[in-house]
Amino acid sequence: MSGILDILDVSVGYSWHKPLFEHINAQLDSGTVTGLLGPNGIGKSTLLKTIAGLLPPLKGSIRHGEGVKKNDFCAFVPSQPLRAVHFSVRDTVSTGRYRYTNWLGMEDREGKLIVESVLERAGIKHLADRNSASLSDGEYHRVAIARALVQDTPLILLDEPTAFLDIANKRSIGLLLRKLAQEEDKGILFSTHDLSLAMEHCDFFWIMTPERELHRGTPAVMKEQGIIDRLY
Repeated sequence: MSGILDILDVSVGYSWHKPLFEHINAQLDSGTVTGLLGPNGIGKSTLLKTIAGLLPPLKGSIRHGEGVKKNDFCAFVPSQPLRAVHFSVRDTVSTGRYRYTNWLGMEDREGKLIVESVLERAGIKHLADRNSASLSDGEYHRVAIARALVQDTPLILLDEPTAFLDIANKRSIGLLLRKLAQEEDKGILFSTHDLSLAMEHCDFFWIMTPERELHRGTPAVMKEQGIIDRLY
């Protein structure tokens, strides 16, 4: 386990508006799953996009582990991943390898083997030749996670990966994220409104409260301190 992310006095939001959330200080380690909780509109998605580099921080800095290039730092899975209508599952996952391709957009044999391995590890090998547009939401969320996994980054960010899924699929995604963290030493950070899912699968919580305070700790400590009760 090692520190792969340091957030130092960061404010997030948009340049034309006052910050959504300020003075964020947090650290995330490899091999752990962290749940990002808070009410709607408080800035969870904006924080994830800022960490991913899709939005610049309004203040402060975000640092990642030594020896990791900025573009190789994290993979981001949005809450509603777009589907390419005529792409198979294998092709969809393969698009995550875009930066490893040559000038013709082709990848070598090793890259293709990585894709096949990820399809297996994500439990979607049997779907490889299916049209992505034909999958259920639960199946496609696994495809989106597999696409992030082939990017081979130390950190994976997910914005409400179990939204709109039934109980069985929520649990399946939770178990997959736990497996990736433990067996592949990934740092996993995902936002959620599902407290039971987070309590079951997370090592740590980051809780953004209505008072604009960020609380960090284990689920047990957050519950004992009454932080969770202030949200629900």
